[in-house]
Amino acid sequence: MLVLFTSHRVEMLKHFEEIAKDYDTIVIEEPKDSLFERMLKGDITIDYYVENLNTSFPLYSTYQCEVLRRLYSMGKKIYQVEPYLEVLEKIHRAIESKQPLPSDELSMKVRVVEKKVGSAWVDYQEAFMKRDFDALVDSAVRFTKADAERFIVRDEMRAEEVAKIGDCLVEAGQIHILLPEILKEKGFDVKVVDLPREVANKLGIEFYLNPGNELTIKYMLGEDVGDEEARLMCAQSIIYVSLIPKDELLPSDDDPYPHLKRECRIAKKVRKLSYEECKELFHRIWGQKRFM
Repeated sequence: MLVLFTSHRVEMLKHFEEIAKDYDTIVIEEPKDSLFERMLKGDITIDYYVENLNTSFPLYSTYQCEVLRRLYSMGKKIYQVEPYLEVLEKIHRAIESKQPLPSDELSMKVRVVEKKVGSAWVDYQEAFMKRDFDALVDSAVRFTKADAERFIVRDEMRAEEVAKIGDCLVEAGQIHILLPEILKEKGFDVKVVDLPREVANKLGIEFYLNPGNELTIKYMLGEDVGDEEARLMCAQSIIYVSLIPKDELLPSDDDPYPHLKRECRIAKKVRKLSYEECKELFHRIWGQKRFM
């Protein structure tokens, strides 16, 4: 079994496709979708499929569907497996239709985690609107702790479903570091490939993660992180997110890895900033307090 860590960047898809060709079964990191198989078979267009997706990366999803169609045409079995998000969608549908919320064990676990994440996110947004950097950092620390708990539950739930499929290639975001470990505990021989890191190494680029993701991983691993270290990493992450390109960028001959190069360069720079430097930069980028 291979757990392939990757990112939602078009530039990574050619590498994903090349690796996936060696596997008969491919598991992607998406909740089950009723239109997915019809898209793979060509019964509906990729554009129609992506338009009906709830995705933050429509360009990536479009190109990913093209890759998945080619793999499917080669006889590969392709499954969508992301049970946490499926449960979350079920909860959202119940709320929208004013129906009783699901109360089974998994749903309750998801509801508890999402309540913590949601509360911290509201505090984060309020602090941002006030341009209160110190409060913003404190809420970011709380959010990161809650998010780490969410990723642990997601990895546990996903490993449970992947184990039922057996030997396969499993697509996963880089932050899902516990997924291969849980699968190993279930008796699988698991190989891990961190695609963005490997590509960076081949290009001679120093690889750096967003400091916020690094802190999330530390919390997931149960590492002892001091308050000042956590606040500094969240301050750096706020600047990272402020500077990173928001639009999806396509690779070109002149710039084959537009996201990877920019993300590593910015992550490297922000990791050198002190807390006060982050605070000064934040106000320079976003201005002073707007709402009180």
